[in-house]
Amino acid sequence: MRVMIVGASKVGHELAVHLGEEGHDIVFIDKNDSKIDAFTDDFDCNGFVGNGGDPEFLKKAGIETTSLFLALTKNDETNICCCGIAKKLGVKRTVAAVRGPEYSPSAEFLIREMGVDLVINPSKSAAREVAKLIRYSKDMEIESFGKGSAKVATVEIGENSVLAGVDMPQVSAKVGAQILVCAIERNGKMITPKGKHQIHAKDKITFAAIKEEMDKALKVLNIDSKPVKNIVIVGGGKIGYYLAELVMEEGGKVKIIDNDMERCHQLMETFPKAQIISGNGTDSEFMEEQLRGADSCVAVTGSDEENLIISMYAKSVGINRIAAEIDNAKLEKMLKKSGINHVFSTQDVSLSGIIKDTRILASGKDTDSSEEGLRWLHTLNSGKIEAMEFRVGADFALCDVPFKDSRFALKSGVLIAMVIRGEETFVPDGNFSLKAGDHIITVSSEHKIASLSDILA
Repeated sequence: MRVMIVGASKVGHELAVHLGEEGHDIVFIDKNDSKIDAFTDDFDCNGFVGNGGDPEFLKKAGIETTSLFLALTKNDETNICCCGIAKKLGVKRTVAAVRGPEYSPSAEFLIREMGVDLVINPSKSAAREVAKLIRYSKDMEIESFGKGSAKVATVEIGENSVLAGVDMPQVSAKVGAQILVCAIERNGKMITPKGKHQIHAKDKITFAAIKEEMDKALKVLNIDSKPVKNIVIVGGGKIGYYLAELVMEEGGKVKIIDNDMERCHQLMETFPKAQIISGNGTDSEFMEEQLRGADSCVAVTGSDEENLIISMYAKSVGINRIAAEIDNAKLEKMLKKSGINHVFSTQDVSLSGIIKDTRILASGKDTDSSEEGLRWLHTLNSGKIEAMEFRVGADFALCDVPFKDSRFALKSGVLIAMVIRGEETFVPDGNFSLKAGDHIITVSSEHKIASLSDILA
């Protein structure tokens, strides 16, 4: 399937990695010839230097054979305009990156009237991810399904963890909760656990549980969850803006530090109840005073190096919930080794919706069809794990067939972790069978799943 990406951005680069792995034909468009040269070298794909909003130029670039069109430039208006033109030229599915807060109330209008099928906001996605992560005292990832009743988490097992050295059949007993370990990463390799496997220190495990059982397990694993009460955000750009909005909605106190006085005045008008301070986040004496009394610190200055320095300083003065935006993989590894809780990349947290759309388009299945209902897709552990929610339709061939039946053989690396039926959520056993209307949560470490039937061997 041909995918056209306007804007040789960081998000575009990360997306191309995923799309290339799935065998799609990628075309890049950008006005900067050096960026096009770099991207075409990286991905061995076609690239065109020019205006992604020019219909004649798009035709020369092959828009007639394009199934998915993504406008990911830094300019919101350009992205909306490009998608509208692409839709008029016959593209099936268009995606626009729209980052400005002023466009948030207009998302439905953009989709309905302007030819944009999916609006993504990388900055808001990053802020939501950070707001979720800094609730936890240790490095972990967690995603929710079924209105929060089902959860999938990835955590690293420490040397002193209650699960270090534990055989799989004893895992639930050890944490005092019913959990299903779906995948283990060990020394860079993925393992689909069976009864014979044992969890080792330094493993990263992905496990699923209903909400109440997940809370019990995390408590035993010494991963505390607490609301953010007093946060310092260094960087008043779009991520900082959205994060402040989220924290204040939940009743937390917010302090935003930015070295741009004009930006500080804008933030004062938007957030009159927040504390807005103009200053340098890498000044240790200044930051020592600003961090006093804070329970969390988030560094989103736009500079990896500054975010690294700020985070390490925050840790040195006793802040134990810290998040930093780091796009450079080498710096990310350095920061994680220093003991910083949460490191995130803006492009990584924006891709799930696009990957989901790409899978559905490539499979030729409609997201609203009764059997092939891929509702949600989340990636964990740097994209090595995918957790998905499917809806089961009446035409699914294996309705009412017990999981232990040989006809219900799953592909290797795929597990059915939970089933949501009405208001109830189950961790199914071999006697369980699916019914029309169920929602199932699957976890996969080896396959790129597009539809419910894809999970079957």
